[in-house]
Amino acid sequence: MDKRVYARVSTGLEVLMRVVGVLRRKRFNVKGVNMVDATDSKFADLIITLEDEFGLGVQQAINQMEKLIDVYEVKELV
Repeated sequence: MDKRVYARVSTGLEVLMRVVGVLRRKRFNVKGVNMVDATDSKFADLIITLEDEFGLGVQQAINQMEKLIDVYEVKELV
């Protein structure tokens, strides 16, 4: 089942790579990534589509993302 997660992050490719890398190491299947600059140039809106094939739950992904530097807000999109 596909789940979507929204994150407000700092702008930059290194933040995107860090977030996706953590999710992959935790065995989440990342199906899609969309990163758009927010109205404030210091931040970007990141929407990640996850396939939860191992039943790990989206909350586990959110918990891991919240621990990262340059990630300011994380929530599941319903």
